[in-house]
Amino acid sequence: MKTSAVVLTVLCAALATGGCVKNYPTREAVQGASAGTLKLSNAPADARLIVDGRDLGSVGALGGGAALTPGRHEVVVSQGGRVLHAQTVIVAAGTQVVVVLP
Repeated sequence: MKTSAVVLTVLCAALATGGCVKNYPTREAVQGASAGTLKLSNAPADARLIVDGRDLGSVGALGGGAALTPGRHEVVVSQGGRVLHAQTVIVAAGTQVVVVLP
């Protein structure tokens, strides 16, 4: 009984001083951050690139990619009204994310 009380006291003290949850940095966009780049691999030139519900145009016209703000984005590649690929990506400022179509 005495040992369990000591263990409980030590655990409570550790949680009170150190906490049990770490604060991780968020992956949301930082205002004023430089854009990142999304590149598509194996996408047909006449396929459409749709990011966050917005049609950015044909893959060929975009040169196979597009500049995106940092943060989380829903990427859809469609052709003739059919979805070829859908994926969530996280773009960091100044980096390039490559989405490979199967």
